[in-house]
Amino acid sequence: MRGRQRERQCEKQYERQRLRHNERHNERHNERQNERQNERHNERQNERHNERHNERQNERQNERHNERQNERQNERQNERQNERQNERQNDRQNERQNDRPLERHVRHLLILSIFLIVLLSACSQAVPESTDRIISPVNQAVPAAGTWVLERRLWDDLTGVSDTDDSLAGEKVGFTQDTMLYAGQIFTDISYKIKRVNVNEYFLHKNRDILNILNFENNEILVVNVYSKDSFLFEFIIDSNNEKIAVVDDRYYAMRKISDDIGSVQEAAKQETSGSDFEDIIAEKQAVRSGLLLGVRIPVQTADGLGDYKYGTYWISCVSGEIMPVYYTDDIYLPRMDGFWKMQVEKMPGPSGIEDSLRAYKVTNTSGKAGTKSSAAYTNISGRMETRLRKAVIYVGNDYACVENTIYDTESGTADTVSEKTLRTLPVDNLMNVDGIKISDMAGENGTMAMENAIAEVLTNSGYEGIVILDDDTQQKNFALYRKTGHWFFKGRIDPDRQGNLPYMDFNLNLIPPSNMVAYDVLHVPWKEMKDRHPNATDIYTSPNEDLAVILTRNNILLYAIEGRKLSDKQLAKIPLEEGSTVIMAEWCMGEYVSRWEKSFIKNNDTRVVYDGPADDEEAK
Repeated sequence: MRGRQRERQCEKQYERQRLRHNERHNERHNERQNERQNERHNERQNERHNERHNERQNERQNERHNERQNERQNERQNERQNERQNERQNDRQNERQNDRPLERHVRHLLILSIFLIVLLSACSQAVPESTDRIISPVNQAVPAAGTWVLERRLWDDLTGVSDTDDSLAGEKVGFTQDTMLYAGQIFTDISYKIKRVNVNEYFLHKNRDILNILNFENNEILVVNVYSKDSFLFEFIIDSNNEKIAVVDDRYYAMRKISDDIGSVQEAAKQETSGSDFEDIIAEKQAVRSGLLLGVRIPVQTADGLGDYKYGTYWISCVSGEIMPVYYTDDIYLPRMDGFWKMQVEKMPGPSGIEDSLRAYKVTNTSGKAGTKSSAAYTNISGRMETRLRKAVIYVGNDYACVENTIYDTESGTADTVSEKTLRTLPVDNLMNVDGIKISDMAGENGTMAMENAIAEVLTNSGYEGIVILDDDTQQKNFALYRKTGHWFFKGRIDPDRQGNLPYMDFNLNLIPPSNMVAYDVLHVPWKEMKDRHPNATDIYTSPNEDLAVILTRNNILLYAIEGRKLSDKQLAKIPLEEGSTVIMAEWCMGEYVSRWEKSFIKNNDTRVVYDGPADDEEAK
C-alpha cells in the first residue's frame, strides 16, 4: 500500500512539473511571437516612414534641380537679351557718330543765316533797355493749374462710415505757380515735385484696390507732391488718361476741374491768413495721430468649475502726445480690408454637451449696435454644465484667428477630464466650417520642414523617439501664434498617443509669421528697456508712428510716449485691466484713420469710457 501511494504521489508531482514546463514553454513561445510581430510592425512603420521621408526628399531635390535649371535658363536668356540690346545700342551710337559731321555743317549754316537776318533788321528797330531784354527764365508749367473739386471718394476704406460723413468730399483745391487753395486756406511759396513711379512699388504698402480704377501704361504713373515753405501739403496722381486723383491718407478722390481761371485763387491770396495762423494750419495738418484696437481675452469663473473666457476690445488713441478718451466694448471689433467685423464666441448645444462656436460677421451702416446672436446660443456662460468643447481664442488678425480647442470626456464621470487639447488656425471668413489650415498653407514647404524637424527634436528630447505620426495632415494643422517678449511666434503641438495617456507637448517653429497673418510686429522700445522700468509687465506694443507705447501688467494698461527708443519719464495714462487679461489682437491706424476708426467703434458698439483724462489717473492713485 505504501509503495502505491508513493507511486501516485510521484506521478502527481511529475504531472505538475510537466504542466508547469508546458506553461513556461507556451509563455516563452507567445512572448517570442509577440516580439516578432512587434518587430515586424515597427519595421513596417519605419519602412513606411522612411519611404515617405525619402519621397519628400526626392521631391525637394527634384524641385531644387528644376529651380536651378530654370534659373540657368533665365540667366542665359537674360544674357542673350542684354547682348542683343548692347549690340543695338552700339549700332545706334555708331550711326549717330557718323551723322554728327553733317549735323555740325547744317548747324553752322543755320547760325550764319540767323546772324545775317538779325544784322539786316537791326537798322529799322529801336534797341530796348537792357533791363527789358535780360529776363530770367521762368517755369510756367503748373501740373494742375486752375480750380478743382474733390468730387467723390473712389474707394471706401476701413471705416464702416457712409460717404455722407466724409468731410473732404466736395472740398475745393486750386493751384497757381506760387499759391494753393486747400481746406479753405491759402498757402504761399508753393513748389511742385513731379516724379514718374512704378505703380507696383508705389502701391506696395497702400490700398491696391485703386489699381482697378487707374489707367496706366508701362506700369507707370505720375505722382505730384505739393509743398509750402518746404512743408508737405498735398499729393495727387496723374494717370495715362491725364485723370487727376487726390491722395489723402490712403484715400483717393477723383478731382474734377471746375474753372480754368486761376485769378480767383490769386485774388484770395491777397487776403491770406497771418503768419501765425499759417503755422497753426501746418501744425494741425502735421499732427501725429495714432490709434489702437486692442482685443483681450478675460478669464471668468463658471459653475462647472472649469473656467471660461469672455472677450472685449479697447480703443486707445493719441494725438500729438495727448491721450484721448479710451473706450471699451464686449466682443472683438476687427478691422479688415472690406470694413469692420465683429467676432464672438457662442455657446451652442452639441450631441455630447455644450460646445463653443466661433462666429464673425461684417458690420454694416444699417446694422447699428445690436449684434445678432444665433437663436440656439446660450447667453449665460456662468450657469452651464456638461461642457464638451471649449475654444479659447489666442490670436486674431485681419484674415486669420488662432484657437485652442479643449475637448472634455463627458462620460468619465468627472467634469474636468480632458480627452484632447489641440491648436488650430482658422480663416476669419469661414470660422465655423473649417477644421483648420495646414502650416504648409501658411508657409509653404518651409513650414512643413520646420514642423517635421521640430517634432523630431521634441520626441528625441522627451524619450518618445520611437513614436510615429500616423496622421500627418492633422498634425500639420496643430499650430497657432503665441506672444513672447513683445512679438508673435509660431507654436506647434503634438499629442504622442492621441489617447490622453501621455501629456501633449508644445514646441517652437523656426518660422517668421507672414505679413498676411501678422501685418505689423515691430518694437520701437526694446524689451529690456521696458522690463527695467516695469519688471512685472507682461507685454508691450508700440505704434508705427513711434509716438506711443502700450504696456500691460496683470491689472493695468500703461501708456507712455516714446522718446528716442525709450519710454518717456512721465506716464501718459493708466487704465484698469481685469486681472489675468491677455491680448489677442493689436491693430494700429494712423493719420486721419484715427478719427474714422473711433467714429465707427462708437457707432457700431455699446461702449463705455474707461479713461477720460488725467483726472482718472489721480483717482486711480
